[in-house]
Amino acid sequence: MTIDGSYGEGGGQILRTALTLSLLTQKPFRLINIRAGRPKPGLRPQHLACVKAAARLGKAEVSGAERGSMDLLFVPGRLRPGAYTFDIGTAGATGLLFQTLYLLLAIAGGGRLILRGGTHVPMSPCFHYLAEVFLPVLSAMGFSARLEIRRYGFYPVGGGEILAEIGPLETLSGIRLEPPFSPEATSVLSVVTSDLPDHIRRRQAQRAEKLLREAGLACEVRLESVKSASPGTFVGVWGQDEIKRIGYFALGARGKPAERVAEEAVRPYLETMRARASVDEYLADQILLPAALAEGQTFYVTPKITRHLLTNAWVISHFLPEAKIEIRGQEGRTGEVIVNGTPIV
Repeated sequence: MTIDGSYGEGGGQILRTALTLSLLTQKPFRLINIRAGRPKPGLRPQHLACVKAAARLGKAEVSGAERGSMDLLFVPGRLRPGAYTFDIGTAGATGLLFQTLYLLLAIAGGGRLILRGGTHVPMSPCFHYLAEVFLPVLSAMGFSARLEIRRYGFYPVGGGEILAEIGPLETLSGIRLEPPFSPEATSVLSVVTSDLPDHIRRRQAQRAEKLLREAGLACEVRLESVKSASPGTFVGVWGQDEIKRIGYFALGARGKPAERVAEEAVRPYLETMRARASVDEYLADQILLPAALAEGQTFYVTPKITRHLLTNAWVISHFLPEAKIEIRGQEGRTGEVIVNGTPIV
């Protein structure tokens, strides 16, 4: 099949979802117009790492896997369990590489991933989002894994490393994440690298805690100082409501006040609760693929129907026409997602 990489959101997610589903369904694909509308179109090191890693797990035949390529042919082979190490070579997101590979390795029979690159970088799920938000919801669906951060990696150098120990997947089950989200517990994590002033992490934490308490939410606050090849800071805020999870993370930058970093994490957390959603908009996109592969129905409410979500549904429909994905609502507004999966495990 041929997939237009410029459709919808037009980013790397089209490629990552196609790679996973090609290997799981054994359907080859050609991806054209890869990231055509982006300032730097075509495959970047982050995307090439996903292609090469997926090809290695599944003994795939690939052509067009070159930096800047806008046309890729991928012919899947047989998945193999085992231990794999992949180094992106830049500050490319290890979180996005993990999300390309985790289902493949689980369905193959399990194994271990060591992924090197950026662990907390822009435009991607950071390590703590995976560990505290994404993985607990996947675990409720039947997925088993343990994540560990060995080194932090911030932009521009990267140099981080995460370990993922993934168990064999016997079955994926749909879940109902009913709104509203009412946290039993809210956690705040304020982190700075050891080469930055210590007052930054204190100010980040104090501002986050103040905003949450003003909203009537108690929270557990943790402060950490870590080593990394590049200086960096971040604030994470996440909550738990039975099997439901919501989380937001914000990165520091030169010239950005510590208080603003905290605000960028806390405010969307509070807005998602006010929207009476049951997941955050990032999780809404990220669990769509496992939901489409699960037995039974999955239901959740997103605070915002994003173009990422709509595009992901479009790509999934190419490989899994039997899966029924219904997204109720308008782009940019609160909406319901209902998925009747087609299990392949």
